[in-house]
Amino acid sequence: MKWLGSKLNLLSALVLGFLTALICIDVILRLFRYPIPGSYDIAEFLTSLMLSLAILKSFQSETQIKIDLIDKILSKHKLKLVERLSHTITTLFLAVLSISMVFSSLNSKASGEVSMTLGIPLYLSYAIIGICVGFALINGVSPLLEKIKLTEKIQIEMRKLGREKA
Repeated sequence: MKWLGSKLNLLSALVLGFLTALICIDVILRLFRYPIPGSYDIAEFLTSLMLSLAILKSFQSETQIKIDLIDKILSKHKLKLVERLSHTITTLFLAVLSISMVFSSLNSKASGEVSMTLGIPLYLSYAIIGICVGFALINGVSPLLEKIKLTEKIQIEMRKLGREKA
Protein backbone atom coordinates (compact mmCIF):
# COMPACT_ATOMS: atom_id res chain seq x y z
CA MET A 1 0.00 0.00 0.00
CA LYS A 2 2.97 2.32 0.65
CA TRP A 3 4.06 1.84 -2.97
CA LEU A 4 0.62 2.90 -4.24
CA GLY A 5 0.63 5.96 -1.99
CA SER A 6 4.02 7.06 -3.33
CA LYS A 7 2.97 6.59 -6.97
CA LEU A 8 -0.32 8.43 -6.49
CA ASN A 9 1.51 11.25 -4.70
CA LEU A 10 3.96 11.54 -7.60
CA LEU A 11 1.04 11.68 -10.02
CA SER A 12 -0.54 14.35 -7.82
CA ALA A 13 2.66 16.41 -8.02
CA LEU A 14 2.63 16.13 -11.82
CA VAL A 15 -1.00 17.25 -11.93
CA LEU A 16 -0.10 20.21 -9.68
CA GLY A 17 2.70 21.18 -12.06
CA PHE A 18 0.37 20.99 -15.03
CA LEU A 19 -2.29 22.99 -13.16
CA THR A 20 0.24 25.68 -12.27
CA ALA A 21 1.43 25.89 -15.88
CA LEU A 22 -2.16 26.10 -17.13
CA ILE A 23 -3.01 28.98 -14.80
CA CYS A 24 0.20 30.89 -15.61
CA ILE A 25 -0.28 30.47 -19.36
CA ASP A 26 -3.93 31.49 -19.07
CA VAL A 27 -3.03 34.66 -17.14
CA ILE A 28 -0.34 35.59 -19.67
CA LEU A 29 -2.67 34.95 -22.61
CA ARG A 30 -5.38 37.07 -21.00
CA LEU A 31 -3.00 40.04 -21.22
CA PHE A 32 -3.13 39.60 -25.01
CA ARG A 33 -6.89 38.96 -24.96
CA TYR A 34 -6.57 35.27 -25.84
CA PRO A 35 -7.63 33.33 -22.71
CA ILE A 36 -7.69 29.55 -22.75
CA PRO A 37 -11.30 28.48 -23.32
CA GLY A 38 -12.59 26.36 -20.44
CA SER A 39 -9.61 27.02 -18.20
CA TYR A 40 -11.89 27.21 -15.15
CA ASP A 41 -13.38 23.78 -15.93
CA ILE A 42 -9.94 22.28 -16.46
CA ALA A 43 -8.61 23.88 -13.27
CA GLU A 44 -11.56 22.56 -11.22
CA PHE A 45 -11.12 19.03 -12.56
CA LEU A 46 -7.34 19.06 -12.06
CA THR A 47 -7.66 20.44 -8.52
CA SER A 48 -10.05 17.68 -7.46
CA LEU A 49 -7.77 15.13 -9.14
CA MET A 50 -4.64 16.52 -7.46
CA LEU A 51 -6.16 16.56 -3.96
CA SER A 52 -7.68 13.10 -4.35
CA LEU A 53 -4.42 11.55 -5.48
CA ALA A 54 -2.57 13.03 -2.49
CA ILE A 55 -5.00 11.75 0.18
CA LEU A 56 -3.52 8.26 0.53
CA LYS A 57 0.07 9.46 1.00
CA SER A 58 -1.11 12.08 3.48
CA PHE A 59 -2.75 9.44 5.66
CA GLN A 60 0.19 7.07 5.31
CA SER A 61 2.69 9.67 6.47
CA GLU A 62 0.26 10.99 9.11
CA THR A 63 0.70 14.58 7.94
CA GLN A 64 -2.92 15.51 8.43
CA ILE A 65 -3.71 18.40 10.75
CA LYS A 66 -2.98 17.80 14.44
CA ILE A 67 -3.41 19.97 17.48
CA ASP A 68 -0.08 20.07 19.31
CA LEU A 69 -1.63 21.69 22.37
CA ILE A 70 -3.46 18.46 23.19
CA ASP A 71 -0.15 16.53 23.00
CA LYS A 72 1.35 18.78 25.67
CA ILE A 73 -1.61 18.72 28.06
CA LEU A 74 -2.71 15.07 28.12
CA SER A 75 -0.92 12.10 29.62
CA LYS A 76 0.36 9.37 27.28
CA HIS A 77 -2.51 7.05 28.18
CA LYS A 78 -5.16 9.70 27.50
CA LEU A 79 -3.33 10.75 24.35
CA LYS A 80 -3.49 7.16 23.04
CA LEU A 81 -7.22 7.15 23.75
CA VAL A 82 -7.69 10.43 21.85
CA GLU A 83 -5.65 9.08 18.92
CA ARG A 84 -7.76 5.90 18.77
CA LEU A 85 -10.95 7.92 18.90
CA SER A 86 -9.65 10.24 16.20
CA HIS A 87 -8.64 7.28 14.05
CA THR A 88 -12.09 5.72 14.44
CA ILE A 89 -13.89 8.94 13.54
CA THR A 90 -11.59 9.48 10.54
CA THR A 91 -12.19 5.93 9.34
CA LEU A 92 -15.95 6.37 9.59
CA PHE A 93 -15.72 9.70 7.77
CA LEU A 94 -13.63 8.14 4.98
CA ALA A 95 -16.11 5.28 4.63
CA VAL A 96 -19.08 7.65 4.33
CA LEU A 97 -17.21 9.96 1.94
CA SER A 98 -16.04 7.12 -0.30
CA ILE A 99 -19.48 5.53 -0.55
CA SER A 100 -21.23 8.86 -1.11
CA MET A 101 -18.77 9.84 -3.85
CA VAL A 102 -19.28 6.54 -5.67
CA PHE A 103 -23.06 6.97 -5.48
CA SER A 104 -22.75 10.62 -6.59
CA SER A 105 -20.68 9.41 -9.53
CA LEU A 106 -23.34 6.90 -10.53
CA ASN A 107 -26.11 9.50 -10.17
CA SER A 108 -24.13 12.10 -12.11
CA LYS A 109 -23.45 9.65 -14.94
CA ALA A 110 -27.11 8.62 -15.10
CA SER A 111 -28.27 12.25 -15.25
CA GLY A 112 -25.55 13.27 -17.73
CA GLU A 113 -24.10 16.16 -15.70
CA VAL A 114 -21.24 17.95 -17.44
CA SER A 115 -19.15 21.06 -16.79
CA MET A 116 -20.50 24.30 -18.16
CA THR A 117 -17.86 25.28 -20.72
CA LEU A 118 -16.11 22.16 -21.99
CA GLY A 119 -18.72 19.54 -21.18
CA ILE A 120 -16.37 17.42 -19.04
CA PRO A 121 -18.47 14.68 -17.37
CA LEU A 122 -18.65 15.45 -13.65
CA TYR A 123 -18.94 11.80 -12.68
CA LEU A 124 -15.22 11.42 -13.43
CA SER A 125 -14.30 13.75 -10.56
CA TYR A 126 -16.70 12.05 -8.18
CA ALA A 127 -15.42 8.58 -9.11
CA ILE A 128 -11.76 9.57 -8.72
CA ILE A 129 -12.42 11.11 -5.31
CA GLY A 130 -14.39 8.03 -4.20
CA ILE A 131 -11.70 5.61 -5.34
CA CYS A 132 -8.79 7.55 -3.81
CA VAL A 133 -10.64 8.01 -0.51
CA GLY A 134 -11.41 4.28 -0.64
CA PHE A 135 -7.68 3.57 -0.86
CA ALA A 136 -7.12 5.77 2.21
CA LEU A 137 -9.92 3.89 3.99
CA ILE A 138 -8.33 0.53 3.18
CA ASN A 139 -5.00 1.86 4.42
CA GLY A 140 -6.62 2.93 7.69
CA VAL A 141 -8.53 -0.31 8.24
CA SER A 142 -5.76 -2.75 7.24
CA PRO A 143 -3.82 -2.50 10.56
CA LEU A 144 -7.02 -3.40 12.42
CA LEU A 145 -7.58 -6.39 10.15
CA GLU A 146 -3.97 -7.49 10.70
CA LYS A 147 -4.52 -7.39 14.47
CA ILE A 148 -7.69 -9.47 14.11
CA LYS A 149 -5.84 -12.07 12.00
CA LEU A 150 -2.97 -12.10 14.48
CA THR A 151 -5.39 -12.62 17.37
CA GLU A 152 -7.00 -15.56 15.54
CA LYS A 153 -3.58 -17.11 14.89
CA ILE A 154 -2.65 -16.75 18.55
CA GLN A 155 -5.90 -18.43 19.60
CA ILE A 156 -5.27 -21.34 17.21
CA GLU A 157 -1.74 -21.76 18.54
CA MET A 158 -3.01 -21.66 22.13
CA ARG A 159 -5.52 -24.43 21.34
CA LYS A 160 -2.74 -26.53 19.78
CA LEU A 161 -0.57 -26.03 22.87
CA GLY A 162 -3.48 -27.06 25.12
CA ARG A 163 -3.97 -30.29 23.15
CA GLU A 164 -0.28 -31.15 23.28
CA LYS A 165 -0.23 -30.99 27.09
CA ALA A 166 -3.22 -33.28 27.44
